[in-house]
Amino acid sequence: MLQPDVLVADVIMPGISGIEAAIRIQEMLPSCKILLLSGFASTEELLKRAQKEGHHFEVVAKPVAPEELIRRLSDMTRQRLGA
Repeated sequence: MLQPDVLVADVIMPGISGIEAAIRIQEMLPSCKILLLSGFASTEELLKRAQKEGHHFEVVAKPVAPEELIRRLSDMTRQRLGA
């Protein structure tokens, strides 16, 4: 079964936080890199809690320039593939 190399999610979503979704996805797909987008400084506490539990995600502040997003995704894909 094909698995994604990278997942991009917003931190603030209805029903579930992007961090909680990322944790669940990381449990199911441990090799998938996760990039979270955040427009709120208040998400820092959620990220710190996730890090204390051993979860580490890349975070980009919104708004993010398309070139920066592409660069980050390329870097993450290369890391996952060991390039």
